[in-house]
Amino acid sequence: MNLVKKAGLALVAMMSMHMSFAQTEKTVEVGGAAMYPSKNIVENAVNSADHKTLVAAVKAAGLVETLQGK
Repeated sequence: MNLVKKAGLALVAMMSMHMSFAQTEKTVEVGGAAMYPSKNIVENAVNSADHKTLVAAVKAAGLVETLQGK
């Protein structure tokens, strides 16, 4: 499995772990999608239709882990 697919699967797994907590948080909306303070930039961008190109570029560049850090 290539790096982009692994990164995508990791993002899906992390998103599902945060679902119950994220539903009770105050959010702002960006690109028609809720942005959660408890999520990192990658987790939030994945949910936004306006950021599909950004997400693809981050995955292709192998920057998912870097952007998930503090």
